[in-house]
Amino acid sequence: MRMLIPAFLMWVAQSVPAFGQELVVQQPVVGTILLSTTVAVPDRGRIFLGGVSSGQSGRSRFGFGQPGSSLGWSRSSSSMSVGVTVIDLHEMDEAILSSASNQPEPGSRYSRHAAAINGSRSESPREPTRDVESLAERAAKFERLACKAEAEKHSGVAKLHWQMAAKYGSATAREKLR
Repeated sequence: MRMLIPAFLMWVAQSVPAFGQELVVQQPVVGTILLSTTVAVPDRGRIFLGGVSSGQSGRSRFGFGQPGSSLGWSRSSSSMSVGVTVIDLHEMDEAILSSASNQPEPGSRYSRHAAAINGSRSESPREPTRDVESLAERAAKFERLACKAEAEKHSGVAKLHWQMAAKYGSATAREKLR
């Protein structure tokens, strides 16, 4: 018991903060710039919208006879620019869903990109190499892909294919999704 009391007193003495400790609290400096404008920026483009700068200076003199002086300067600036990347989620979905057949949608940015990577000649979006598929053909294509995915036990992929088939007017796909 005699050893326990001094140990307890030492623990209390260490856990109490010492008086006169210096505590520094830093607060953030927050500035706001508001801008209301409309600009046209191309895909993957960047535009500088504007900026604001300010400066301050001060000088103080003190003392008698040969006075001393101090000089202080402060400058700040803020600017605003915008970078744009257009992400076409519909086109990406089409590319992913048609990847089961390893053929991206013809004329899409992704098929041109894949052709450039593979070293083949990319097709021009203004000069398609084949006729555009009808809605019924697209629905049938997605039905085939859905059946193939179900056979391979990829239920999530199959559901996406059934949804795309239903989107293009497949009654079978609508029934399957119910």
